[in-house]
Amino acid sequence: MQNQKCMYNCDICGAQFQFGPHIYDGRYIASYQITVCKSCWDGNWDGWGAGAEPKLISHLEKRGTPVPKRNEKGWLPRE
Repeated sequence: MQNQKCMYNCDICGAQFQFGPHIYDGRYIASYQITVCKSCWDGNWDGWGAGAEPKLISHLEKRGTPVPKRNEKGWLPRE
């Protein structure tokens, strides 16, 4: 049996990361329907910062999904 790596591109920064089997260096966010790398996930622990916001809003608009309510810091929630 071959050990094939499942590689994904982060929907926020574009970096490539392994996402299964057995190694999950990213996270799927169901509410946004995106997959992000560990760096983007960890770096935005308190909400999606200004750098990520345009990509998230564009993605949500393309899908016809409403933009979620902002958190207490005025940022889009991480999940």
